[in-house]
Amino acid sequence: MTSSFGSNKRRCLLIAPLSFYSFHKTVAAGLEQMGFVVETLNEEYPSNSFGKVLGKVALPLLRNLTLRSLQRLLNERPRFDLVMIIKGRGLGPDAIQYLKSRAERVVGYNFDSFRFNPSPLDWHHLTDRYCTFDIQDAQSWGLPLVHLFSAVTVPHNRERSYDLSIIQRVHSDRLAFAELILRALPDDARYFVFLYESSWLTFTLGLLRHPLLYVRLWQHISFKPLSHAKAMEILGSSRITFDYAHPLQSGVTIRCFESQSLGVAILTNNQDAVRSGLFSQDSIAYLPRDADRATASALISRLLEQRAEPRCRSLGDFLDDLLSPPSSSNK
Repeated sequence: MTSSFGSNKRRCLLIAPLSFYSFHKTVAAGLEQMGFVVETLNEEYPSNSFGKVLGKVALPLLRNLTLRSLQRLLNERPRFDLVMIIKGRGLGPDAIQYLKSRAERVVGYNFDSFRFNPSPLDWHHLTDRYCTFDIQDAQSWGLPLVHLFSAVTVPHNRERSYDLSIIQRVHSDRLAFAELILRALPDDARYFVFLYESSWLTFTLGLLRHPLLYVRLWQHISFKPLSHAKAMEILGSSRITFDYAHPLQSGVTIRCFESQSLGVAILTNNQDAVRSGLFSQDSIAYLPRDADRATASALISRLLEQRAEPRCRSLGDFLDDLLSPPSSSNK
């Protein structure tokens, strides 16, 4: 946990999944620009693979262990001006009540859906403000909808080396979508496809379920992740990119906002993103799972004919929306 060491600035405790790429570092940097001294803690304890397993099979035990860890780490700390919870899978009602005793304000945010991350269902109402990125959850639960953002800092690249790029971690239907798109591309299309397998275990399980699909896409599969900087360089050099939203979520992904900020058109399986009004209709298109090759080809051709204009929803926009005064919250 980072320390403020006597600073007179406002103090913020950011509780977030610390293993989710560099998301927590990006948010912490934005909070620091707003004048906070930021300390970070993981969303669940133990903060290792065992904790992740407990989150799926023994949530009550995980909650108990997480609360004890919070108490051990925070009991001797001064009060915080703000506690910001991102996702917070290991937290429960008791943890929220404890955090409220240690802070002037507690704000929560879910970048998953309740179907994918149900933990906040019994504690989100205890926070001073709770928001979600999921469009359907916002409507169903009457919660403030706060969209994600783009933290891309590379300059807009007008040299488009690729007609289409796909840069994704392998899970769910992503391989099937990648194959459909590759089959639908024109013969002379320039493309970049990078499919990251996070472990040999997930690869083996996937191979057993879809052996032919893995064989056909083998040349695009890697066990070494692509750096964010390299991914953004390739994204900014593409005319179209494919965005995949998990079937249990309806929120607009960060990849969509990164693409928008770089003037890259979006082909997505998320119909809610297309309907959101966040993107011009000539820069985004919906590709359903059951689309055939002709449909996919027509959508790609339409997007290639257009020119997406860069527009950025920044990290500052996100934090301003998330930290809106209590009068505009769900309370």
